[in-house]
Amino acid sequence: MEVHRCRFVDYIPSAINALAFAPNTTRHLMACGRANGDIEVWNPKNEWTLEKVIPGGKNRSVEALAWAHQTILTEDEDFWDSEKEKQAAIKKLTKTPPRLFSAGLNAVVTEWDLATLKPKRSVDSHGGAVWCMATNHANTILAVGCEDGCVRLFDIADGELAFIRSFDKQKTRILSLAWSQDDTIMITGSANSSIYKWNVELGRVVSRMTVDRVSGEDTLVWSVKILANGNFVSGDSLGHVKFWDGATTTMIQSFNAHGADVLCLAVGRDGNTVFSSGVDRKCNQYRFVDQPAPKKTGKNGKNGTINGKSEVVAKWVLAGSRRFHSHDVRALALDESRNVDALVSGGVDVSMVVCPAAQFPDINQRRLPYVPQRPIVSISKSKRLMLCRQEHGVKVWRLGKSASPVQPFSDIEIGAHMDLIEPQQAILEMNFKDDLNLTASALSEDGHWIAVADIEEVKLFRIDENPAHPGQLTVKKQKSFPGVRGTGAHFLTFTPDSTRLVVASTDSQVVIVDIAQWESGNFDILRKFGQHRGAGGKDTESMEVDGEEDIVGGESQVETIVSMAVSADGQWLATGDLKNRIFVFNMDTLQHHATLPVFDAPLTSLQFHPYSPTLVIPTASNVFYLFNVENRRLTDWSREFSSDKHFPTKFLGLKDKIQGIAFNPARKNTLLVWGANYICHVNLELGVGDRNAILNVGKRKRTDRAKDEIRKQQRERRMKKYAALGILPMPELESGKAMVVLEGKKGRKVLTAATNHLEEKEEEFNFQLLHKFQPLMFVDFVGENSLVAVELPFIKILSSLPPSYYRASYGT
Repeated sequence: MEVHRCRFVDYIPSAINALAFAPNTTRHLMACGRANGDIEVWNPKNEWTLEKVIPGGKNRSVEALAWAHQTILTEDEDFWDSEKEKQAAIKKLTKTPPRLFSAGLNAVVTEWDLATLKPKRSVDSHGGAVWCMATNHANTILAVGCEDGCVRLFDIADGELAFIRSFDKQKTRILSLAWSQDDTIMITGSANSSIYKWNVELGRVVSRMTVDRVSGEDTLVWSVKILANGNFVSGDSLGHVKFWDGATTTMIQSFNAHGADVLCLAVGRDGNTVFSSGVDRKCNQYRFVDQPAPKKTGKNGKNGTINGKSEVVAKWVLAGSRRFHSHDVRALALDESRNVDALVSGGVDVSMVVCPAAQFPDINQRRLPYVPQRPIVSISKSKRLMLCRQEHGVKVWRLGKSASPVQPFSDIEIGAHMDLIEPQQAILEMNFKDDLNLTASALSEDGHWIAVADIEEVKLFRIDENPAHPGQLTVKKQKSFPGVRGTGAHFLTFTPDSTRLVVASTDSQVVIVDIAQWESGNFDILRKFGQHRGAGGKDTESMEVDGEEDIVGGESQVETIVSMAVSADGQWLATGDLKNRIFVFNMDTLQHHATLPVFDAPLTSLQFHPYSPTLVIPTASNVFYLFNVENRRLTDWSREFSSDKHFPTKFLGLKDKIQGIAFNPARKNTLLVWGANYICHVNLELGVGDRNAILNVGKRKRTDRAKDEIRKQQRERRMKKYAALGILPMPELESGKAMVVLEGKKGRKVLTAATNHLEEKEEEFNFQLLHKFQPLMFVDFVGENSLVAVELPFIKILSSLPPSYYRASYGT
C-alpha cells in the first residue's frame, strides 16, 4: 500500500485565551475560547469529547468566558398561588440548559445559542475592551471589567441580558475580578499595582491593597480569586502569588514561585487548594495545611506547649509543580466533582492539557488533540484533488504521483520512501473578505464545485479550466444560488454524481439543493427535512430497530447537526446530531427512511460502506456499529461484536476518539478506523479475536521475534542434551514434535507428543493498530492501495509560535 503523507496543509490552530467549566448544577461542560474567536464546547464524559465549535471571526479574540445556570426564582413569594406551582417552576428552571457568555477586545458581551451556534444576544460593554468577566453565585448578575477602569453589572436573570449599572471609575483598566460567596463583595485586580475590594450594593471601593513594584513601573494584577473562607489570592506580573485576609485586607503570605507573570489562578471548592500558572509555563499547587508552630523558649528554658501538646498553625505551602506546556499558559480551569476531577490548562501552544486535580502533581497529564476533531479536509478521488478549509478561505492541491513499484507492496519494507514522478501542486486558493470564520466546506467528486459556509451564508463556486490558458483555473461564484433562506450551515457535502448539494443548516434542517441546472441559473431546493428539529406532523415518526424504539418529536428537540454522509451510489443520506439521533433518508424518493437507535456514547462520524448499503457509526467509546439501511437493522457482525464487552481492551482504552472511517477498494471486506494518533485495520470477515491481544503492529512483531528467539535457544539446548546422551537428532525432534508408540494388551496406540514445551497456540487477533503517523487531520483512499494521510506535526506549530520564556540559570 502506498501512503501519501501530506504535511503541506497550511493549518495552524489558534492560541487558547480562556477556559471555563459550567456550574455543577447542570451537566458537565467546559468552554475553551481561542484567539481567533472560536469557542469550543467540550464534554468531559467519554474521555473528553468535543461537542461543538462556535465560530469566531476577525478581531473577535475571546478574552473571557462565563457560564450561567440559574436555579433560584426571582419572583416574590406572593407571585405563586401554591407551593406546588413554585416547586414546578424551580424544577423547570433547573432543567434548562446552561447559558454561555463571552467577551473580548471588541467591547461586546455576547450570549450564544448553543443549538444554532449563533449569537443569541449581544450588548455593548460601554467601556471599551473587556478583560475579565464573572457571574455571581446566584447566576443572576454578570460583572465585566473594562478598559476604561470601570466594573459594569448586567442583569442575566430569567434569560435577560441588560445593563444595570457601573461601579465607581478607576484610573486604569480592570484586569481581573471575583465575587464573594454571598455576592456582596467583589475583588478586582488592576494595571496600577492595586487590588480593590468593592461593596457590590453601593458600587464603591471599601479597601485598596497594593502589590510590589519594581523600578517605579506599575505591576499588573492578572488574576484574583476569592476563597471559601472569604480570604483571597492574587497573581501579578512580578511572578508573585499572594494570599490576603478578606476581613482586614492585609497580606498573609507571599510566594515568589514563578519566574515571570502569573496569568491565571484556579481555586478548589473548599478553599484549601490553589493552582497558579503563567509565562514561565510552570503550574504550581498551593495547599492550606497544618504545621507545627515555631518553637518558643520560655524563661525556664523549656519549649512552650499547650496541655503537653505542640502548637499547630495553618499555613499555605507550595505542594508541587509541573511543566505541561512549551509556551505561556493563559488559562486554568478546575472542576473537583467526582465525575470530572480535572485541572485543565491552555495557552499559546494551542493544546489543552488535562490532569487529575486530586493527584497533582504525581500523575501523568493528558494532552488533548490539537487537530480538528471533525475533518476540515475533503477530496475528489477521481481527480486526485484535496481541499482544506482555513479560517477565511480554502486551498486546493493536486496530489502527487509516485513511480510504480518494481515489486509487490507486500515485499517492500514498511516505511520505505517512494520517489515522486509528479509532486503535489497547489492549484487554487480562495480567500473571503467576510469577518466570520468558515464553518463548513465541500469539494465535489468531479472537481468542478466548491461550497463554503459560515453561520450566516452558504456560497457555491464553479471551477473550470480556462480554455484560452490550459492549466489555469477560472472561479465563478453562482450569484443566483439562493442559499438556505439566508442561514448558514454546519455541514456541507455533494452527492457522488456532483448534481446535488446537501446542506445541514444552522437551524438544524437538512436541505437538498439541485445544482444540475446551473447553466440556466436554476438552483431548486428539492426537499427540506426537519427531523433534527423534532418537528411534528410528517417528520414525527417512530420506528423499532432491533427491538428498540426511538421516538422523534417534541418542540425542545432542536439540536446541532454534526455529521453527514452520502452513500457511494447516491441513494442514501445519513445525518446525526448532538442528541445522538441518526436519520437515514432515501435520496431517490426524497423521503425519510429510517431512524436508528440511540447509542450509549456520542457519535463521532458517519460513513457509508462503498460496496454495500451499510452505514458505519463510530462512537466516543471507540465502539463502532454497522447498520444495514435497506434491512433497517444492525449487521450480523455488529450484532455479535459491537459492544465494549467484545471489542479488544487495548482498542477501547485508546484515549483519542475515532474521527473517521476509510475503505480500501482493493480489500472490500476491510476498513480503516483512524483517530488523531492511530490507524487501525479491521477485517469484517473475522471476529474481533482475543480481547487481550497485542494490537500494536510494531510491538507484536517485537514480541513474536522474542518468542522465536526463545524457541530457537531451547531447541539448541535440547539438541546438545541429546548429543551428550548419544541420541541422533531426528526431524521430528527438531520440529518440536515426535511420534510415541505405546504397546499394550489391547493393542498398539500411536500418539503425537510435543517436545517443545513453549509451543503456544497462535493468538487470534483482528484489530491491527499502527501509531506511525503524526497527529492526523484526515485519512481516506483515493484508489486501490493508495492512502492519503494528512498530518500536522507539532514541530510545525512550534515553528510558527514566538519564542517561549527562558531564563538562564547560573552555570548553564
